[in-house]
Formats: sequence, C-alpha cells, structure tokens
Amino acid sequence: MREDYEEFQRLPDDVISMDDAVPHVLENHWDEVLEAVGEFQGKEWLAESATSLGLLSTVSQRDRAHIRGAMKKWLRKKLADPEEPTEAQIFAIASDVSAYLEQLATEAPLSLADYEIGLEGYAALHKPSATKRLLLSARSCSLDGDLFWAEHLLRVTRAFRDVLSAVSDSDVQAPYLGWRLREPVQVLNSFVRETPPQLLIYWHAQDKKPAFGRSPDAKAPNLSSYIASWVCDYLANHYLNVGLGACAECGKFFVRERRDKSFCSKTCQNRVAYKRKKLLESDALARVDISPDNACDIDAGLWIYHPRYGIGLVESLSSASKPTGPLLPKSSEDAASLVLYRSVLSRKVILQVHFLHGVRMLGFPDLFEGQKREEQLPTFYSVKSEEILAELL
Repeated sequence: MREDYEEFQRLPDDVISMDDAVPHVLENHWDEVLEAVGEFQGKEWLAESATSLGLLSTVSQRDRAHIRGAMKKWLRKKLADPEEPTEAQIFAIASDVSAYLEQLATEAPLSLADYEIGLEGYAALHKPSATKRLLLSARSCSLDGDLFWAEHLLRVTRAFRDVLSAVSDSDVQAPYLGWRLREPVQVLNSFVRETPPQLLIYWHAQDKKPAFGRSPDAKAPNLSSYIASWVCDYLANHYLNVGLGACAECGKFFVRERRDKSFCSKTCQNRVAYKRKKLLESDALARVDISPDNACDIDAGLWIYHPRYGIGLVESLSSASKPTGPLLPKSSEDAASLVLYRSVLSRKVILQVHFLHGVRMLGFPDLFEGQKREEQLPTFYSVKSEEILAELL
C-alpha cells in the first residue's frame, strides 16, 4: 500500500516548477504568447478608440442610404447618380456627424488643459483620451460655411469600407487584391499627408514619472486626417487581431468573429432575409441559368443573388489571367478547341458586382463551388420589372 501511495504522489517527469514556468513558456511557446498579447492589445485599442469607429459608422450608414437610393433611381429612370456626392448628401452627413460630436462633447467636455496641447506647450494634466483627441481634431468642423470636411470624411469612410471588403474575400487572387487595394490606400495616404504628424506630448503618470504620447495639433485641426491615421493604425497594427467589417445592410462598422460575417446584428440579418425572400418571390426577376463551363457568357447588366451579399448588379466581367479587354471571340472555326478554351477560361472568370453595401469581386469558386463549403450557390437573373425591383431593394 505504501509503495502505491508513493507512486501516486510522484510527479511526472515533464512537470515544470512554478519558478521555471514562465521561462519555459517564453522559450517554447513564443508564437502563442505573441498572439495572446496581440489580441489583448487589439481589444484595448478598440475599447479606447470606439468613438472613432462610431464616427465612421455614422458616415457609413448615411452613405449606405444614398447608395440604395442611387440604385433605385437607376432602375426607375436609367439615370446614374454622379460619382461625386450632391450638396444635399454632404449636408446630411455633416448634420449627422455634428450631432455625434455634440453628444461626445457633452459626455467628455474639453478642458482648458486639452486646448493648451499644441498652443501654450506640450504638457497635459493627464493622458488625453481618444475621445478628446477626436474632439480636438474636429474643432474646425461646423455646419456654417464650406462643408468640405464632411465630403472628406465620406471619402475616408468609403476607402476603409473598400479595404475591409477586399481583405474579406479569401479567394481573390493577388493581382486583383492589389488592384482593389490600390485606390483606397492612395485615398487614405492622401489624407494622412494633409497635416503634420501628431505632436509629442507628456504628462505625469501615477508614479510621478513622465509619460509620453501623441496628440493632434489644436492649431491645425483636421478631422479627416485624424480618422485616416486611425484607420492606418488599425490596418498596420491591429488588423490581424481585431476583425472589423461593414454591415451589408445598415453600413455600420462592427467587430466580427469570422471574416465572412456580413451583418452587425440579427436584426439586420433578419431584415435582409425577409427582403430577399419577398424579392425572389416577386415578378421583378427572371432566372437565367448559367453552367460552370459557360461562365464566360455572363453579361454585364445581369443581376445576381448571393446568399451572403444579397442582390447585386454585374458591372463587368474579366479573367484572372486577362484583367482588361474582351475575354474571347464569340465564334471560332475550330469548335472543339473553342469549347475547351471556354471551359478553361470560365474557371478564371472574375465578376465585378455592385451590391447595396459596395462593390465586390467574385471568382469562379464563389459562383459555382459553394457546395464544397456547404454554402448555397448564387443565382443569376434578368430584370422583368424595374419598378418592382426598385421598390423591394
């Protein structure tokens, strides 16, 4: 009995003492440590700068309403809205942003010490919060006079949405990913360059030692530049640990657990499901059957129903190996060679589709291989009634 007890009490050979536990983890599980630290820092960053994400959501939700209205107008009158937003649209965005900023100022009013950053010196009584840095940057935003600042915020918001849309499509090939990222990255960099880098400031920490940080210059406030820098900070430092997306229904930015999550809430998801069901059961659309071997026959102007992204208009068709120009001739003297070529080329098809939440690129796997991922396949439609479709969008 005693021998059994001693055997039970004996520790396994691979047991590590408390004193050696931390060195062992750092030496043998360094990648996991970095991942855990990154996730923690990402969550802290997101909690601290939630007001900037809220501002972007305010602009995005207003813009989403405009995109939906523009598609309805195109269906009813065949007139496309100009790419540049109208004065009415800009004023609506400016009004929403002003109301949002007024609410923040009520919750976290700027003190004299906040204004002194960049004016009298570079010292603060305490670390300026992300909300106060945002308010410092927004001091020049007013509903009186030129509303260029609201238009600039809209451009930054659209660029951020485009980046998130591009990186959420896992099957997009490298050349097309670069093509989709090039323009929004240029837009973000153009606004980052508008103002000098944020100022270095200091304050007394709890242990009476100086702490250092960065803050916008109160003498040169620029809200769009500040928000563009916030977006760049997210993409450069937190993108891999904090997944952000823009809701396909309301346009709000939200944290998503999976890269393919498209809705910020069950409410938006259920609203879209109801509208899709009503639309597909109406007489607005007529189904067009397209086989995988004839994907290169998809014409611009067709509509597509995607189980994740909803209803969208096919704007253009291209090939993964030929980004521009026509895909192939419609006829050939060698019929067998043409059939084979069409089948091969169809598997390289890339569609540019304008959904209500923005433009996405869909490749052959998205269009015809969803069953491999246990997903419903997209379906194609022609329009029978523009008025009914516009009413149900």
